[in-house]
Formats: sequence, C-alpha cells, structure tokens
Amino acid sequence: MLPQRLKQLRTDKSINQIQLAQEMGVNQGTVGKWETGTRKPDAKTLEKLADYFAVTVDYLLGRDGDNPEIILLARKLEPLPESDRDFLLDNFNNTIDAYLKSRGH
Repeated sequence: MLPQRLKQLRTDKSINQIQLAQEMGVNQGTVGKWETGTRKPDAKTLEKLADYFAVTVDYLLGRDGDNPEIILLARKLEPLPESDRDFLLDNFNNTIDAYLKSRGH
C-alpha cells in the first residue's frame, strides 16, 4: 500500500522523485525504491513523509482508509477547542444534508 499511496501523493502535489528526495534528505533512487516497494522508509522518514503530505503514517501504510481529505480535515480541527470543533462539524453535517436533499437523495 505504501508504494501506491506515496506515488499518488507525490503526483497529486505535482512534484517529481528528485524534488521529494531533496525534501526528505535522500537520493532519487531511494524514493524510486519506496515507490516500487523494493525498499521501505524508516520510522523517522515515514513521519517526515506524513508531515510533508499532511497525512498520517497510518494512511501511508494503508491502515487509515482511502481518504486523505478526511485526515487533513481532522488535523485542522484537532487544535480547536471542543466547542468550536462541535460547531464546525454540526455546520458541515447540516451543509451536506441540505446539499443531498437538494439533489433528491
């Protein structure tokens, strides 16, 4: 799962292997091996990759669903006070409900 997710995140960010290698402090060949699955990044590098792509290590490893947008949303809400998180999530749910209703769902 890591090779596919890493390559997808990299291409979604419109960077090449060389650019990612520079960000991670490794050479391009190492990134290529991560993306083919012939080599795995160590724990520290996995954390650095997760931070760089604003996802979790669990997402990179295929343990956290298929939706990085949900992970990013959770990360953005995390530092807020609980009352603010509840308020925003209620509004988000209401917006989705209204949208679905307008679409006949």
